Amino acid sequence: NSEVRTNVVPTMDIRSFLQRKNSDESIEIKEERTHQTTTVSWLKPSKRKRSKSEVDSQDDDSHSQHNVAAGQSETQAYECSSDSAEVSTTTVDYANGTSADKNNDFEQQWPECWSQAQIHYFSTTYRWLISKNKKLGCNTCSHINARMDTQQGQRVSVEWSRCLVSSFGKDKAAQNNSLRKKIKEHKDSNYHKKAVAIKERAADNSMEKHTEEMQKADYDFTCNVFRTAYKIGKHGRPFTDMPADVQLQVLNGVNMGRVLHSNNTCANILDHIAAEMKEKIVNDIVMNRRKLCVLVDESATISGTPVLVVCLRSAIAGKEPDTIFFELIELQGTSAKEITDALLECLQKNGFDPHFLQDHLLAFAFDGASVMLGRKAGVAAQLCCRFPNLFVWHCSNHRLELAVCDVLEEVGEINHFENFLDQLYSLYHASPKNQRELTESAHSVGQRLLVIGRVLSVRWVASSERTVKAVWENYQALQMHFTSAAADTNRDSCERAKYKGLNDVLTSVSFVAILSVMYDALTELSDLSRMLQRQDVTLDQADRLLARQIRVFESMASTPGPQTQVAIEAEETKIFRNVKLHENQRVPKINPAQFFRSLAANVECRMTPTTSSHVSRTSSVKTDSLLKDIQVLQSDSWPATPDIQYGDAEVRRLCERFKIEERESVLGFREYKDLKGSKIPAALKPLLEAVHTIAVSTSECERAFSSMNDTLTDERNSLHIKSLSNLIFLKCNGPPLDQFNAQSYVRSWLATGRWSATCTSCEAPSANKVDPKACWSLF
Repeated sequence: NSEVRTNVVPTMDIRSFLQRKNSDESIEIKEERTHQTTTVSWLKPSKRKRSKSEVDSQDDDSHSQHNVAAGQSETQAYECSSDSAEVSTTTVDYANGTSADKNNDFEQQWPECWSQAQIHYFSTTYRWLISKNKKLGCNTCSHINARMDTQQGQRVSVEWSRCLVSSFGKDKAAQNNSLRKKIKEHKDSNYHKKAVAIKERAADNSMEKHTEEMQKADYDFTCNVFRTAYKIGKHGRPFTDMPADVQLQVLNGVNMGRVLHSNNTCANILDHIAAEMKEKIVNDIVMNRRKLCVLVDESATISGTPVLVVCLRSAIAGKEPDTIFFELIELQGTSAKEITDALLECLQKNGFDPHFLQDHLLAFAFDGASVMLGRKAGVAAQLCCRFPNLFVWHCSNHRLELAVCDVLEEVGEINHFENFLDQLYSLYHASPKNQRELTESAHSVGQRLLVIGRVLSVRWVASSERTVKAVWENYQALQMHFTSAAADTNRDSCERAKYKGLNDVLTSVSFVAILSVMYDALTELSDLSRMLQRQDVTLDQADRLLARQIRVFESMASTPGPQTQVAIEAEETKIFRNVKLHENQRVPKINPAQFFRSLAANVECRMTPTTSSHVSRTSSVKTDSLLKDIQVLQSDSWPATPDIQYGDAEVRRLCERFKIEERESVLGFREYKDLKGSKIPAALKPLLEAVHTIAVSTSECERAFSSMNDTLTDERNSLHIKSLSNLIFLKCNGPPLDQFNAQSYVRSWLATGRWSATCTSCEAPSANKVDPKACWSLF
């Protein structure tokens, strides 16, 4: 683009200029290329002395401007806003050598003393310059004037705000000089500079960011309060700790503001933080269209209120799929319909609309309760009616417990062992004296006393393994305590006889054999249970773990385990852990081979089908087919030389069920086979991510119940279910205190109109008065 040379002040009117423009166009373009750096002479101030008449006319004009500013101040804001809407500007396009508007627009809008080149220069140099009816005005001032109070001593130009600035002078040169002077004076005026600054700040900052800058001190002090409240919620402390924690920090020199220090405020802050965190999780899942798995479990609070724990599993933040606690729902009833309605209402209330769930809800995991597992009207059946492609999964850990219970029914010798350990639990947990005596016996033989709990109870097998290990390790200490108590004359005859009978059972060969077999079995089962509870375990990995564990149990039927081998040697020598053994016909003997074969058969029966025997076989067949399709994605299951189309049909079925792009997944799987499974192609990742989203265990729901029991104690049983849910959410999902960013939560807190920590419109809390003690003067 070229510029028009304007080193000579044009004296012709705009009509003559436009008539000559076409004939002189070639000459002008040629000259302008050689004078692009020439100073524009008509922009320089004129050195011509002004005549007395011109000076007088300027003084009169200035006097009239002062009168207009004084007489119309009351209607200034209204007229400026209305006039600015009528003002139009003219943009000159010199790339093509023509103006953007018609020629008549020049005459009607811009001053007559300006040429087309001058219009272009001033309109591009001073972007704020506007024109109306051949008079100039300021677009910035006209918009800002109605919104800003005039400071004392500051000149408010009504003419520039209302487009009333005109030229004066006898000829066009004088008129040009007068307009240049007025433009320069206005550009350098304080009022215009302030208006420009306000406009720039309005363009650069949003209202929320501007509020944050204006109240930075409020943010900092309020952040201190939020961190204190978050610490209380994260560590499960009561809300009443808030005033004491605030007082401690104030004494340490931290500015905590003057309000937001009460226990009620602490509860409100924690509710706000939990709601914001939950909203961020839902937005991440919904906006990124991630696949979703829902896990539920039913229980009751300490006051007997039925509640439903809801957990979600998804690839949150683009990471590997993870299971998190989502919400605790108070149930109005425990029927399948009421649970289903409460679950769907919870999901929809938090932002998961039915259309999203129809395409992205992959699986539903639950425990083995009848209300969940019912074939006709259970929760799983009702959800499958609404979501036909829903994958229903019965928790692997719960099914493992059911397999152990089946073994207990088949092998009757274990019942005697279970009753004996229950007696030990009652003996030492009900009497501190017996616990102290057992501790002394353990110390006397150099052993560390382990806690003896219940075995094969409602707790999972890992708990039973710890109890059996405690009896195994403290075997000698138990025998010493039974012997000394049976011979203690300070005890009555019934109590002495009780200890003698316990000692006869403990030192029998049959009991040691049962103890060793249970130790080996529960060690394997507890390891399997812990591996199934891992967050990163997938369906195919769980299937391989179960298949391997079944082979281990079948092998242990013929090859004794490490503890069973020790018991066999003790049976031959009649000595176990420095204690002499004897035969006791009242204690039944166990057949280790029968026990481990029964364990392998029941684990295979319970763990291989996806649901219990009460569920329709059609559902089981569909799920078993899905598991076989998933196995194709594992490279170790491929044949030595697979066909190029091997697994394509299975991948297509998975894509159809999970609603994933079919063609890209098939191409990605073929590339995956060419790479021998060494690297996962990007096209196959969505399918693998969907498969890994399916939960194997509902252990996260059990952890949420444990957190609920730790929070909702006898002294803290008045918590509302909503507040309890938020506390569990923060405790289970919240980041550590040093990684907690309070800024975003404080910003949203203040954006809702809540008070800041430095708010002065409310009364500050009064300090609690404590009656002094006389001894405090010594301290």
